[in-house]
Amino acid sequence: MSTSSASIPTRIGRRLALREHAWFWIALGLLMVPIVVWFVSRLTEGWLPQGDDAMIAIRAHDAWTGHWPLVGMRSTSDQTVEGVFAYHPGPLEFYVIGLPYLLSGWRVWGLLLGCALVLAAFVAVSLWSGYRAAGRPGLLVMVGATVTLYGLFGSVLVLPWNPWPTVFGLLASLAVAWRMLLGHRGLWPLFMVCVSWTGQAHLGVTPIVGLLGAWMLALTIRRWWRGFRSAPGEVARTLLVTFVCWLGPLVEVLTYSPNNIGEIAALTTAEKTEDTPTGDAWVHLTHMVFPWIRLWRDTGDVTYPGAALIGLGIVAVVWRRRDRRRRRLDRDVDVATSAVVIGLFAVAATFWAGTRTGGDLRIVYLDFTMAGPVFFTFAVALWAYHRARASLRSQGTTDDRIRTLTTAAAAGVLALPVLGTTAGSSSVRTFVEAGNEVNAEQARLVLDELVPVLGEPPYADLPVEVEGVGLTAWGSVGPAVSHRLVVAGRDVFYESWWPKSADDDHRRPRDIDGERVVVRLEERTGTASWEEPEEPVDETLTYPLLTDEDGGEIRVLLSVRAG
Repeated sequence: MSTSSASIPTRIGRRLALREHAWFWIALGLLMVPIVVWFVSRLTEGWLPQGDDAMIAIRAHDAWTGHWPLVGMRSTSDQTVEGVFAYHPGPLEFYVIGLPYLLSGWRVWGLLLGCALVLAAFVAVSLWSGYRAAGRPGLLVMVGATVTLYGLFGSVLVLPWNPWPTVFGLLASLAVAWRMLLGHRGLWPLFMVCVSWTGQAHLGVTPIVGLLGAWMLALTIRRWWRGFRSAPGEVARTLLVTFVCWLGPLVEVLTYSPNNIGEIAALTTAEKTEDTPTGDAWVHLTHMVFPWIRLWRDTGDVTYPGAALIGLGIVAVVWRRRDRRRRRLDRDVDVATSAVVIGLFAVAATFWAGTRTGGDLRIVYLDFTMAGPVFFTFAVALWAYHRARASLRSQGTTDDRIRTLTTAAAAGVLALPVLGTTAGSSSVRTFVEAGNEVNAEQARLVLDELVPVLGEPPYADLPVEVEGVGLTAWGSVGPAVSHRLVVAGRDVFYESWWPKSADDDHRRPRDIDGERVVVRLEERTGTASWEEPEEPVDETLTYPLLTDEDGGEIRVLLSVRAG
C-alpha cells in the first residue's frame, strides 16, 4: 500500500455532529442500551464485590486513598512456571474505575458505573474507527462484532474482574490499528490508551497488544523514513500518554526487587510445566473464529466454518498482491483487505498464545482474546462484500441489483450475531459463570450479620485481621468481608500467599501494632465435621454453605488478640 498522505483518502470528517453522522450515532445509541440494562440489572439484583472483584475494588479504593497500586492483579504464573510470581502488568484499571467509585462515596453503583463507562468508551472507539475506515459498511461490521461479543459475554462486561475490560479494549485496539494501517494520522495517543489498558489488565492479552504496538511502531517509522509525517504534536502527546499509563509499572521496577518486569520475563522465557499441543490450539482457534454454533466446540472437533474463514482471509491477502501487480486495485476492497490483515495478525497471535498456554483448562484463557478472531471474521465479511460488489460492477450489473446485494449483506452481518445470541446451539454465555451469583449471595449472607457485629464492642475500634481457609470461605467471602470493612473506614489486614514484596504490603498483619480482632473464615462439607480452633475464640457465627447440597457450613471465628 502506498504510504504517501495523498494516497490515503480521508472519507469522513473528524467532526462528530449528529446531522453529519446520523448512522454512527444511531448505532452507538442502540448499543448503549444493553450496557445500561446490565448496569441497572446488576444493581437491582444486589450485586456485590466478592472474590477477585472484591480485591479489585480494594485496589481501586487504595488508588484514591494514598496507597497507590503500581501493578495489576496477581496472576496464576506460579501454576504455569514453578517459582515465578508475576502480577498482571499494570494498575490502570484501578485508577480509572476507582474515580467514579470515589465520587460515589465508595458505593457499589460507583464501581459498576466506572466499568460501564469504560465499556461504553471502547464500544464507541470501535464503532467510530470502523466508520472512519470504511464508511457505513465499516460501521456495520463493527456493530456485528460488538453484538457478537455482547452475546458471548453478556452482563459480566460491566463487572470489574480484570479479564472482562480487555474484551472491548482489544477490539478497540484492533479497530484503531486498522485506521493506522490505512494511514490516518493523529491516532497514536488513542492507540496507546487502548493497548495500555488492554495489555496491563491481563497477561493473556499482553503479548497480542504488545506485538500489535511493535508492528504499528515499525510501520510508523517506515512511513516517516519515506516522508509521511505525523500530525503536529502527535509525538509529544503520545509520549505523555504513554508515560502516564505506564508510570506505575515504571516506579515498581525502580522500587521492588525482584520486580514484576523480571517475573514476567521469567514467565515468558521459562519452560512451561505443560504446554498446549499445537493441534489443540488450532482447534480452539477455529471455535473462536466462528463462535455461533457450539456443536464442534462441545465435541472437541475443528469448527469447519472457522477454518474456512481463516483460509478465505489468506486468499484475500494473496488476491490483493495480485491486484497490485496488475494495477487493478479497488479502493474499497483495499480498505477491507487492510482490516483482514489486522485480523489475521490477531488470529496468528492468538494461535501462538494458545500453544504457549499450559494445561488443558488454560486453553480457555484464550477466550478472553475473543475480540481478535471476531474482528477477523467480520473483516473477512467486509472484504467478501466489497469483492462481490466490485465483481458485479465490472460485469455491468445494474445499481438496483447491487443495492439488493448490499441489503442482503447488511441483513446477514446483523442476523448472524443476533441469531447467535438467541439460539440454544450457540456459544453465547460461554463465559458467564453461574457460580458467580451463588458466591455473591453467599457473601451477602455472611456480610449482613458479620459487619454489624464487628461494629459493636469489643471489636469496634480495633484493626481487623482477616484470615481463613477454603475455596468459598477464603477465596470468595474473605475478600468480600475485607472490602466491606475497607470502604467503611476500618484498618484491614490479611496475609498473602505471594512470597515476595509487593505494592499491597501495607495490608500485611505484621504491621498491626497492639490489639486486633481476628476474623477467621472456614468451611466444611456436609459429610465433614469441624475441627477444634487452634486459638481461643470469643464468638462464633455459622452460615449454610450454598454450594454444598449436603448441608455444608461456613464458620466465622471472632477473637481479640494482643499484638
